[in-house]
Amino acid sequence: MQAIDTHKGIISWFARNHVAANLLMVVIILTGLVSALTIRTQMTPDLEADEVSVDVAFPGASPGEVESGVVTRIEEAVREIEGIDDMHSYSREGMGSVRLTVESGYDIQIILDEVKMAVDRIARMPESTEKPRIYRNQHQRGAINVQISGNLNERGMKTLAEEIRDEIVNLPSVTKAEVSGARPYEIAVELKEEKLRQYGLTLAQVAQAVQRSSLDLPAGAIKSDSGDILLRTEGQAYQKQDFESIVLLSEADGTRLTLGDIAEVSDGFIEYEFFSLFNGQPSIGVSIYAIADQNQIEISNEVTAYVEKRKATLPPGIRLDSWMDNTKYLSGTLSMMVTNMLSGVILVLVVLGIFLRLQLAFWVMIGMPIAFLGAFALMPALGGSINMVSLFGFILVLGIVVDDAIIIGESVQTVTEEDGHNIDNVIRGARRVATPATFGVLTTIVAFVPLMLIPGTFGAMPAAIGLVVILCLAFSIVESKLILPAHLASMKPLPANDESPSLLRRFQNNFAARLRQVTYDYYEPFLLRAIRQRYITVSVFLGMLILALGFIIGPYVRTVFFPNMSMQYIGAQIELVEGSSTSQAVKVVQEMSDKLVELNASKPEDEKFLVNFFAFTNNGNGRIMAELKPGDELNRNPEEIATEWRSAIGDIAGTKKMEISGSQKSHGQGKDLGFKLISHDTKALAEAAELLEQTLKKYEGVYDIENSNTGNIPEINLKIKPSAEALGLALSDLANQVRAAFYGVEAQRIQRGREEVRVMVRYPKTERDSRGNLDSMFIRTQQGDEVPFTSVAELEERSSPSSIVRTWGKRSVRISANVEKTIIEPGIIVKDVIRGEFGAELKLRFPSVTLELDGASREESEMLEGILYTAILALFCIYALMAIPLKSYMQPLIIMGVIPFGMIGALIGHLIVGIDFSAMSLLGIVALAGVVVNDSIILVDYVNHSVEEGISTVEAAINAGTRRFRAIMLTSLTTFFGLLPILLETSFSAQMLIPMAVSLGFGILFATVITLILIPCLYVILNDLSMFRFRLQPT
Repeated sequence: MQAIDTHKGIISWFARNHVAANLLMVVIILTGLVSALTIRTQMTPDLEADEVSVDVAFPGASPGEVESGVVTRIEEAVREIEGIDDMHSYSREGMGSVRLTVESGYDIQIILDEVKMAVDRIARMPESTEKPRIYRNQHQRGAINVQISGNLNERGMKTLAEEIRDEIVNLPSVTKAEVSGARPYEIAVELKEEKLRQYGLTLAQVAQAVQRSSLDLPAGAIKSDSGDILLRTEGQAYQKQDFESIVLLSEADGTRLTLGDIAEVSDGFIEYEFFSLFNGQPSIGVSIYAIADQNQIEISNEVTAYVEKRKATLPPGIRLDSWMDNTKYLSGTLSMMVTNMLSGVILVLVVLGIFLRLQLAFWVMIGMPIAFLGAFALMPALGGSINMVSLFGFILVLGIVVDDAIIIGESVQTVTEEDGHNIDNVIRGARRVATPATFGVLTTIVAFVPLMLIPGTFGAMPAAIGLVVILCLAFSIVESKLILPAHLASMKPLPANDESPSLLRRFQNNFAARLRQVTYDYYEPFLLRAIRQRYITVSVFLGMLILALGFIIGPYVRTVFFPNMSMQYIGAQIELVEGSSTSQAVKVVQEMSDKLVELNASKPEDEKFLVNFFAFTNNGNGRIMAELKPGDELNRNPEEIATEWRSAIGDIAGTKKMEISGSQKSHGQGKDLGFKLISHDTKALAEAAELLEQTLKKYEGVYDIENSNTGNIPEINLKIKPSAEALGLALSDLANQVRAAFYGVEAQRIQRGREEVRVMVRYPKTERDSRGNLDSMFIRTQQGDEVPFTSVAELEERSSPSSIVRTWGKRSVRISANVEKTIIEPGIIVKDVIRGEFGAELKLRFPSVTLELDGASREESEMLEGILYTAILALFCIYALMAIPLKSYMQPLIIMGVIPFGMIGALIGHLIVGIDFSAMSLLGIVALAGVVVNDSIILVDYVNHSVEEGISTVEAAINAGTRRFRAIMLTSLTTFFGLLPILLETSFSAQMLIPMAVSLGFGILFATVITLILIPCLYVILNDLSMFRFRLQPT
């Protein structure tokens, strides 16, 4: 080897200045410890969708009126905003919503501001619409729930819930708490038609009287010499008795007609049937959330302590319980991940201790906590947090983070064993491999960069892993080049003739002797034969690659791109078709709750799974949440329980959506399958949607199919007769009076505490619950006369869409479904639908209808495209990072030849372990490309230096293999054994992450064998080609 100046360079300076090295180490450790104690802790990374929503309430309007009066205007206003990737809208009874998906790379806050300005510029909205609500869709991190239940009426229970909510918000760690499962307050003023006719009043006039008499109004100020005196009018009514005393009519003789004289005023709740039970008892809950950087565990602990203390103050018959404590699951999962990490650390230390002298292994191992704490120091500044996924990143990098320290340490040990232990030899050994080791780490960093660039909601998962790995590897470079040499230089040399070595030392000596025997008696002769028959060797490897590819491409490895994330809960969401009564929703939710309780009761005691359950309805929709036993006590997968519950329920008539799940979707896009049909032809659109729905039903394992085109609801269209126009009535007079009678007139909204309360003036329920009430009502003319409704209006019965979905201004239908992934792969269904019989029939029967992917199916397609582009860029960067230190265009291609074999190893690993290939598996293979080349870089660099010193290419290749055999085996084994505990993990929560560990662990093992045999052969073949080209040149 060429002489190395041991007095120049930053490595030499730090090796000779151990104080500077130790101070650098202490700074990293202290900064990391402080950050580790304060960093945000959560279950998973924030799965944020880059989506802006615009919601506009249009009370009493049909879906068609909402579409034409609200949705179309918003779509036209925001259509030209740059950065909008997708726009879809929903028009339902009384509500219009527009969802805007923001393109990757655009600032969502800027888009949000532009949307607000565009909506503000809309010249006119229908009179009855409420102010548009424009917001960014954000995921709320639930910390814990508190439930009040027992024998208490609805008002008393809600009042108690609000009191408890306010007390919880005052706790030090809590910022956000909301009452859940309760109806909003409403003050209803109900007047019978006969009373209105008796006093010559209309509902609109009564509402105006309320508005005039119930108000607070500033009246300016008196500018006196002694100062200003403010003038105010305070007459706002807040309670039932305040409204009853409002004067409607006053006579000259002093008599007055008050609202309470002719109306029934009730201070209650919004008018729909309500259902809310916790463990079978009437209940209202309080949901507590973690905001921004708040720690979920601290919040949970404070709320739990508060609940235990508050229980003692409650009256008999009232219970206060905390449940859905996400931190229990979080703590258990984090504990599991930490245990796996510590197990990996121990295994890596054992492997190091076997291959290297114990003191050297210790200093190499010190690089791991330094790299980890360095990552902790920077994670908060880069938006990182401690969660299940980021902890997996630490496990993933366990064996990789010490690779360059192993290479440096092994090189130092080799040099000092040959030339003696002194600081010059330590520096010489470190600098000999410093450049290839550094570029090896950089190739690994580059390979993990694509994980940071994954688009879509799912992208937060790999980004959390990529951030941890990149930071750890960056600090590993600092530790191995600046801190490790100083520590190695301070080691005591081994005695030349140790007559009584320790038991460990004798074991290490015996192992070293065995390893040398394997290296020189078995590996070296085999490598020599392989190099002599190098073209046959390469052909054999290529044949193995082709056979393995054929085997893998076959049906042996299943692909489930987005696996489910297991949770400690199962839940159900029910949405009835528009027009269904609220009593029907109550009936459905009650039936489903009973089935869940019966299912749990039917199990033996050790198989019971239910701890708590909460069921409630909200305006025709329902939800059930069930808390299960902790993971270590639950002997079944929550998805299996959900499947059994779903089977017990069966099909329920009148449901638009019924989704039962025991897991969280990793893609964050609703259901597993998503399709979108678009056309201006509504009839063709409906028929195509029905055809697609029937096609999906044919697949075994497809369930919870949801069709946004749920059919029509009956509608009555009012038309004015010519006789009405003769009386001075216009269509608007007719519509307003009918609306007032059946929907009501909103007199005003008042603020009571934290809640806004509507004041509604309307007929009693008995006078607006049938078609006969409409026929028997009277219409008042502008002169005050009353005429029967049927004499001035005629009715046209027709049907109206229950909901209208649009995409970029065109009518569309969305079809989604969940898939039992153990039965069929979602990707197979997507391919069949697009390229199979349905796709062909769609083009033939409905040429005007366009089929597009939606939801998770669309995200999978976009993610694959994104991974392809970023992987190509990463491969080019890996090539560049190898070409620079090797100073060659061809040698990096030789090294990268090991990448396909690493991929084959990763896929074989999936077969061995028996798991599905997923998005995390694919990302593991992308990252693997940067890891498997590290050993080859060291190998080729050694050959280059040997050739420069005049050694023949064949001899240099053999020497490189034998001299670097220990280092290559050591780096590969530490990486694999660091991952081994998580590979053997059986808990439900870790199953989504294991595929990435399988890709890396088995890919590295497979590639190591290839590196030790194939790379030397390819290097010699490259030399053959150079010699052949040289001979062809004219002399």
